Amino acid sequence: MKFSRNTKFPILFLLLTVFSFTSCESDFDVEEIEGGSEPPVITSVSEAREDIPVTQGVLENTYIIRGENFASLTEIWFNGVRASFNPALTTDNLTFTSVPREAPYVGQENTLRLVNLHGETTYDFSLLTIDDFTEATTDEGVKTVTLIGGDFSETSKVTFVSGTAEEGNLVEREAEILSVSETQVTVKVPDGIEQAYIFLETARGAVAQSDSYGFSYSIFIDALNPDWEMSQWGGTFDVENTDPALGQYSIASYREGWSGLTFLPTTNVSYTGYQALTVSLYGTVEGQLVNIALNDFDSFVQVELVKGQWTKFVIPLRDWYPTGGAPVLITRIDFQEASNTGLPQYIFYVDDFGFL
Repeated sequence: MKFSRNTKFPILFLLLTVFSFTSCESDFDVEEIEGGSEPPVITSVSEAREDIPVTQGVLENTYIIRGENFASLTEIWFNGVRASFNPALTTDNLTFTSVPREAPYVGQENTLRLVNLHGETTYDFSLLTIDDFTEATTDEGVKTVTLIGGDFSETSKVTFVSGTAEEGNLVEREAEILSVSETQVTVKVPDGIEQAYIFLETARGAVAQSDSYGFSYSIFIDALNPDWEMSQWGGTFDVENTDPALGQYSIASYREGWSGLTFLPTTNVSYTGYQALTVSLYGTVEGQLVNIALNDFDSFVQVELVKGQWTKFVIPLRDWYPTGGAPVLITRIDFQEASNTGLPQYIFYVDDFGFL
């Protein structure tokens, strides 16, 4: 299956546009339309963008319901939550509707219910959504992502997708599925992923998409971004350290007290172009502290590392300038050893470093 976040669907575009503008205006106000004298009958439900039959829907997505006796349709319900639909786009054999965001999706009977002037019918139809995801690293240094939401019971495939077909840079990498439950799916992050959207596909035909995973701009993932240089004072470093590492390589930083590791862009980076700095750091002593400084210590944020463990830090750029005075450009980033415990040498490791 090819995924695209910018796919165009000209066949249904006009109908969906009309639906989006009119369904919100009337909510559940439905005109009583003359029709047959029988309850509704559902023969199929299709995902509207590609008109592909499914038996599971994604929250907030639009679907085409096909069947009989829809002319006098008055209500549509997903797992007990009423959905809006547009009578102007409803015929005796077809209607459009969207799954409400608040519809429950786990621990349910998975019922789509239609009501018309002469009765009602139900249809087996489960719901799917990705609410969030968490990241972790195994003891062997394998990166994993756990998708949180549901109903994931019939997950068949998870794919990391970056770029778009329209821009000619679409890349799809299928992930190894490590575990599946109703509310969580854990996968191994495919090699080479920096930024991607995660698509989860089920055996019922539904596909849910996560928020963006990874970096908007990477500085170090297995190798230093060629647009950056490194420097230091009071120590040494190794950019091809293999243990510990969150992939093939990490940066080992061997430091004297209050010494530091410096990253310098060959072209300055816009401060306003990104929301946060993210980096994973591995500590080697208890209570190890590191100052992360911007622009030659114009400002810094102090973080505490965990001995023998990778810790991912996501720090909003505004945290460096909480009272204002933020720069236009980022010209330098430093990682300064700040434990101040009198040791002759401090070691920490840097990996998966960049901007969001």
